[in-house]
Amino acid sequence: MSKNLIFFLSLLLMLMGSHTSFAQVYATQAGNATFKAKMPLNSYTGESDKLQGTIDFETGKVVFTVPVKSIKTGKDKRDEHMYELLEVQKYPNVVFEGKLADEFDLDKKSEQTVKVKGDFTLAGTTRQITVPLNLDPVSKGIQLNASWSLLITDYGLERPSLMFIKVNDKHELDVNALLKEE
Repeated sequence: MSKNLIFFLSLLLMLMGSHTSFAQVYATQAGNATFKAKMPLNSYTGESDKLQGTIDFETGKVVFTVPVKSIKTGKDKRDEHMYELLEVQKYPNVVFEGKLADEFDLDKKSEQTVKVKGDFTLAGTTRQITVPLNLDPVSKGIQLNASWSLLITDYGLERPSLMFIKVNDKHELDVNALLKEE
């Protein structure tokens, strides 16, 4: 073989190897999930720093989970009531499983908004939802931010109350995580 052909084949193999070795799966083990609940004259927030999940950009598969017992509202009694309401013994996790509905360009170095469609499971009830994800490539991976709302009664949950004042049905959810190459 000529030196030029060997050089060309070596270069081609290197380029192909670098393309196929580019990570397509990004994950987090310690993302943040927050919900906001409101009621007349009061509101509260539940927070967890135990969000785990992955996005496979090759297949589009998206999976995220939050252990219910990792969610804290700042009041132990309220947390206990929440765990009971969510039947944490039977359903220990809040889960989202879906697929990217839009393309995400891994080579683009600016924030992109893509939609993900899938099944959101809360307290054993699953509903299909669509959530916009803001994905921003940063030096250590991809910063994910997402916000959406849900009606807890859609998940078969009774609205909690304090005295005779009930918590609003609509809850706001936020997810923030740094996804790193796997």
